[in-house]
Amino acid sequence: MADTAPIYRVRALLFDLDGTLVDSRRDLAAALDLTLADLGLPPLGVEAVTRLAGDGARRLVERGLTAARPDAVFSEAFIAAALEIFQARYGERLLATTQAYPGVLTALEHFAALPKAVVTNKPAAFSEAILKGLGLRSRFVAVIGGDTLPERKPHPAPALAGLAACGVKNPADAVMIGDSPNDIRAGRAAGTLTCAVTYGFRPAHELTEAEVVIDDLSRLGEWFRAFAPRSPSP
Repeated sequence: MADTAPIYRVRALLFDLDGTLVDSRRDLAAALDLTLADLGLPPLGVEAVTRLAGDGARRLVERGLTAARPDAVFSEAFIAAALEIFQARYGERLLATTQAYPGVLTALEHFAALPKAVVTNKPAAFSEAILKGLGLRSRFVAVIGGDTLPERKPHPAPALAGLAACGVKNPADAVMIGDSPNDIRAGRAAGTLTCAVTYGFRPAHELTEAEVVIDDLSRLGEWFRAFAPRSPSP
């Protein structure tokens, strides 16, 4: 961080889940590859699946099918069946290898006094189960999943729902933290500050729209501070 870097004041923090709080790529890839195998299709591997993730379970399955068979056209019924298989496969191994990234606990402890919400495109039930399994759920006032609302990131609605859960009326008093352009664009559309992390699912060159870019979540406190508490009226 440059010596002249600004300090941003916030009243709440919104976090993406996959690629930001937790490294889930191996479990996602295993579940999708098992789904493809069940359907007689070739596996894709961790690196390919990581590039496909970020827009919710259905889009991951659709992209996985297309990547496995680029020459095929899949019917809606086939995609729905594949999604059902994927959800079952992923549900079996949500926490097989998934874990919090280094620096996550440090950041959450640093901002323990501020309300925080998870805003993710992953289905809410999976998100809740992962956070509970890793002992992180109590750190957040709400989890806004990809199926909580009709819209998903980069639409601003999930971020706005996270702000409402945190009791923040002015979006500019909060920051959206994530590892993908969807997170940054959702935050910007909602009116929040934005912070990108470079250790997640997307490369740094895709994250230049954010006000702040960091390579370790433990550095979040170098850029953001809580608003000073208001003095009581005399």
